[in-house]
Amino acid sequence: MLAYRSNSFPLRSLKCAINLAISSLWIIGCSGIVQKPAASTEPLLSLSATTFNFQNVVVGQTVTQTLVISDAGTAPLHISAVSLSNKEFSISGPSLPRTIVAGNSLTYTLAFSPTVSGSASAALNISSNASSGPDSVALAGSGASAFANVVITPASINFGNLVLTKTSTQNVTLQNTGDINLTLQGVTVAGAGFGYSDLSPGFSLSPNQKVTFQVWFSPKVAGPASAEISLLSPSLASPATLSLSGDGVTSSSPAPTPVPTQHSVLLSWAASTSQVIGYRVYRSETPGEDFAPIVGAAIDALTFDDATVVLGTTYYYVVTAVDASGNESVHSNQATAVIPNS
Repeated sequence: MLAYRSNSFPLRSLKCAINLAISSLWIIGCSGIVQKPAASTEPLLSLSATTFNFQNVVVGQTVTQTLVISDAGTAPLHISAVSLSNKEFSISGPSLPRTIVAGNSLTYTLAFSPTVSGSASAALNISSNASSGPDSVALAGSGASAFANVVITPASINFGNLVLTKTSTQNVTLQNTGDINLTLQGVTVAGAGFGYSDLSPGFSLSPNQKVTFQVWFSPKVAGPASAEISLLSPSLASPATLSLSGDGVTSSSPAPTPVPTQHSVLLSWAASTSQVIGYRVYRSETPGEDFAPIVGAAIDALTFDDATVVLGTTYYYVVTAVDASGNESVHSNQATAVIPNS
């Protein structure tokens, strides 16, 4: 106790005195002793975000985002349960119930797996002992129709002149450039003297997967011949086709004529200034409209070699940039390629 003493007046004439203790401040006055209130202790729920938009997701595929739940208070936060209002969304992570110590956090994975096309939304409700802070998260996304496409390279083959009963083979590449698995239902050959090998019905290609097979020409009669190989799949609106041609000649025939050059168009573009995962190339035979993607998935490159062009055709190209959520930019400027007749 510190008290002020003076010879001019007695100590009892002081109205109040201040007592300085080691751990707290007390005021001794006419009305008694009052202690300073202690700081309140309670949990406070904090979320890394209260809204998540998954943008466009192809039906059958899954896109994920991360949710962090933190205790920003001064007492333990008890998370008893979470619930979702739409089964196309899901949450995974540490099991519940669980307690988060003040200043710590838990990380969960939110997923959107659309089963039908169209917009979808959900509310993620969080049950806890927090008296304040957000207790729900809004989720949104849109299911996009699956895109199926297959590219045959080259699109046509001319075997040139071939002596009767001899056989010539060529390699062909088949690539699934769509967003879903593609299964061959059947392979047909319309035309005599041609065939294929190393490819059979029931074979399945996942997105971006390639397979190489062989086609052959073995003329039985002299003269020009042609055929068309068709690849059938229930995922394709129309069969993918490969055109074949050649000439059967006898041993006394003139020297074979040269096989026409197989042309391709090499495209290149400048990198996007935004954060993107790749680019998608579109092609049309009509300037400014009717563009269709050559490759369904985004290309992680700044060039693309289109080897599926047909002789004597003019093509128009545009490119878009694709971000991690599947959003595409507007079309680039249009590029034109004129394929020679030979």
